[in-house]
Amino acid sequence: MKIKEFEQKTGLKRSTIRFYETQGLLTPLVRPNGYREYSDSQVEAVQFIKLAQGLGFRLSDIARVSQAWREGALSRTQKLGFLQERLEACQLQQAHLGQLKHYLEALIGWVEGDETTPKPRMDALS
Repeated sequence: MKIKEFEQKTGLKRSTIRFYETQGLLTPLVRPNGYREYSDSQVEAVQFIKLAQGLGFRLSDIARVSQAWREGALSRTQKLGFLQERLEACQLQQAHLGQLKHYLEALIGWVEGDETTPKPRMDALS
């Protein structure tokens, strides 16, 4: 499929598609006339990229791992290590979000209480 159809199927802007190509995330077939031809597997690759970004993966990590994964260059141990590392990062982020949630709840209570008591401090909630 041509880039216009690929844009429609993936929801990506042309500039994002080109950027993904420069990062090695997408590798369309380049015709002799210079036109790029995208496949359904590349639509799936974009879906994976979006999912991975939503899970907090950086594009550089996605590029590195997805290329090695596609080429069969990652062992099961390497795949599990990478996924475990990301899970640990998510758990840490979840803990930080929990602290932020408690702080915001304390601030809401403070404002609802007419702000007559000392303002809650973030460091006191850690």
